[in-house]
Amino acid sequence: MNSFLSLIGAAVLATGTCLAAEPDHELSPQTAVKLINLLIEDHQERIEIAMIVEGSKTEDGLEENHIRRVIAIHPVAEEGKRVRRVQCYDFRWNEAYGWHHWEKREERGGDAIYIWSELKGEMVVR
Repeated sequence: MNSFLSLIGAAVLATGTCLAAEPDHELSPQTAVKLINLLIEDHQERIEIAMIVEGSKTEDGLEENHIRRVIAIHPVAEEGKRVRRVQCYDFRWNEAYGWHHWEKREERGGDAIYIWSELKGEMVVR
């Protein structure tokens, strides 16, 4: 029996199959507003979510299946004025962060990763 399980494990590794966890809940408009407020660092009471679209994305040979594109409208600063603009945000899901957005930023001492997470709030990894 152990050799049978070992063969199955070897077959899974050989095919490159990896079973990723599924989201335990959908991205709600309320969570999207919370994440957008973290991202824009400018708490807005007037963020309106027009739609949340389910999707996937392939980047650098890695396919991510749990992506939600949020189309929202909210005030932004433009030339010293506040105007309402349509903005698109892509949020990903994983077990560690829940729904989140991340970006790489160049800083004085090198690169940093900024993460805005439903579960952990705003984080910076340096």
